[in-house]
Order: sequence, then structure tokens, then C-alpha cells
Amino acid sequence: MQVAGSNSSSLSKMTECETWDSGKMQSAEYSKDGHNAEEGGSKEQLLDLEDPEVYLEHLLKDGSQEGDSGAELELPSWYDEQLFRRGQTYFSKYRFVMNAGMLAGLVAVLAVPSILRVLSCTRQSSTAFTAYRRYVRTIFHTQAWYNFNIADRGSRFWTSIAAVRKAHSRSSHACARRGAGQITQKDLALTQFGFIGFITMGAHRIKLNDQDFLEATTHMWRVLGHLLGIKEEYNICGKNWAESKLRLDIVMRKVYEPALANTGDDFYRMTEALINGLWHMNTMFSVDANIFFAKRLACVKGYEYFSFDHENGVQQDPEQKMYYYDMGWWDRFIVSYGLFIVTYLHRYALVRWYFNFRVWLVDVMTYYLPYVAIWKFGYKSAYVRIFRKGGEAQDFSLGFKDD
Repeated sequence: MQVAGSNSSSLSKMTECETWDSGKMQSAEYSKDGHNAEEGGSKEQLLDLEDPEVYLEHLLKDGSQEGDSGAELELPSWYDEQLFRRGQTYFSKYRFVMNAGMLAGLVAVLAVPSILRVLSCTRQSSTAFTAYRRYVRTIFHTQAWYNFNIADRGSRFWTSIAAVRKAHSRSSHACARRGAGQITQKDLALTQFGFIGFITMGAHRIKLNDQDFLEATTHMWRVLGHLLGIKEEYNICGKNWAESKLRLDIVMRKVYEPALANTGDDFYRMTEALINGLWHMNTMFSVDANIFFAKRLACVKGYEYFSFDHENGVQQDPEQKMYYYDMGWWDRFIVSYGLFIVTYLHRYALVRWYFNFRVWLVDVMTYYLPYVAIWKFGYKSAYVRIFRKGGEAQDFSLGFKDD
């Protein structure tokens, strides 16, 4: 599949790059990103699953023509309460690496032309200030899905889901009127990948050999996808981890890998706004380092770091340029420091607790005392809220003059 960002600043040219090449999925013992094909089920079980090639073709062709599912905010018949709750609890256990995976996913989705067009159209992410407020809202909503009780229909979990669904609907209609296209099922599913694709498909890289984490997390996001308007036929999370893994793997290889290998000026501009905005939460964030993390996780050639990044039958080209050495010393330090922690130290409970605590503290400070943002944007603009004092959703406004 050929998916590429524009090499110029013109968003209108991006549509020409959104084609699909029906190359065969790797049927070898290992997938592109190193997961054993027999994890979570036997080969006989995997053969009974929906063909991931069929899923991807349906998603990219038919899914690009359909908007929100229109389904009511009701739990699906296949919802498993215990599995969903276990998925929520894993956020506390793996907070540091899950946040890192989601950030890499946020960077990656900016390489999808249709998503980039909508984000540019809404004018909510194109500067450090607007990106700060938009992505802090995104973080707070995601935390609400992990922290609040899904069994209580009056909880902030449901308030958040309804608010995000409404915001998507308003953005979709507004952008469609302005010629940027609506938010489609394809866009929703590819964004869904951004939240869990890298932490699940890259789990083996950080020795996160926790089968229940993979099962519970993909079930949780299958439910979230349904509630956020994704039809079952397009949901990137299947009925179990084995099916989800096939879908995530093919989307990573045939959408994200080529898209991130061919990024252009618009991708860099929006990523720069994203990282510079979130820098006010965490001053360790760096634009080039975070782009490197995202491209490495998507297995883009030239962004390997460890020797095992070349494993699973992927031939290393001795002539391949290594982009790590194009970065400045600070970015190289951030990459080396971050990868050393998650690869070699994260497996130890004490280290994991320490970095989880640091992320939790950053989140608390962002909510109660965002001092860097106050210094840069002013007191009123630095504080971001998604709920009113009474628990209702905070109003969301687009950046249009007629909004």
C-alpha cells in the first residue's frame, strides 16, 4: 500500500497518495513487528479469523466513504465487564509506557493525509498554544475512560464519551462544508490504532510479555471504538487479541510504515506544534526525538536503533542511511535515554513504579498547577478542563469565525 504525506505544503495533493496495494500479508511464523503468530491461540484458531487483507481493503475503500456509525451510546452485546475493568487497571500498572506509546501514536496519525486535513481544518492543533489545549483535552478524556466507572451511566466516563462523539460530529460536518472531508470510519479506526497500536504491537520490544494485558487492552478499546462511533466491521480491535493482532499488524505495515516513510512539510509542521504544545507539560519532549520514536515503532527503514530492530527476516541494507545521526546531540540523548529505560529497565517493578509516578505527577501538575503553561500562555489559558464543576461536559468550540 502506498500512503504518503505530501512533500509540499499543499494538503490538496495528499489525496493522490491514498491508494492501496494488495500485497500478501506475511504468513511466516513472525509478523512484521516480531510477535509469534501462535501467541494467544493455535494456528488452527488463527486460520478461522477474518482475513486481515480483506479487513484492510474494506477499511480503506468502503471505510473512507462512511461517517459515524450512528449507533446509540449503549454497550454492545459482546461487552465483557471483567475484561474491560482489567483493561482499565493496566493503565496504572503500565502508565509510563502506555503514555509513551500513545504519544508516538498521536505523531503517527498526523502522517495520514485525511486525518491531517481535518486537524488542519479545525484550527485546533496548528500552533503550540492551540495544540497544547487540544491535546491536553485529549489526555484528560483518555484518562477519564481509564479512571471512571463504565457501569455507572451517570459517571464521567459516559459524559466524556458523549462529549468526544459530539465534538467529532461537529468537526466532521464543519470540515465537510469547507471541503476538507468528513471524519470517516477509516479515520476513526486509524486513530484507534494511534492509541493502542504501538504499545501492543511493540510490547515484545520492552519485554512486556503479559498476555492478559493484550487481551484486556484490545477488548477495552474495541468497546471504546464502538462507543465512539466505529462500526464493528471497521473496528481495529477484533473479538480477541489474536484477531486484533492481525489487524493491527497489517495496518502498521501497509498504512503507517509507508506513510511515516514519506512524510512532508505539513506532517512536520503539525508534529512540531503537537510536541511544542505538550512541552509545556513535560520539558523533556523534543520534536525530532518523538518523530524518531514513532518511525522506529512503525518499522520505518533507517530508524532502527537496536540490533534486534533488524530481526524477523528483515534484511539490513548496509547502504541504508541511519537517521539517528542526523539529529542534534539533545535529541540523540533523549532517544538513547528513553529507549534504554523502556528496553532494559522497565521490566523491573521498582523502576516501573518510579516512572509511573513521574507521569502521574506530571498529569496532576498539568491539572492543578501547569506552571510552565502559565508562564507562557497566561493563567487563564493554561488551565484546561473537560468537565464543569457539576460534572457536565465543558463546551468545545472550533476555531471558525462562524462557530
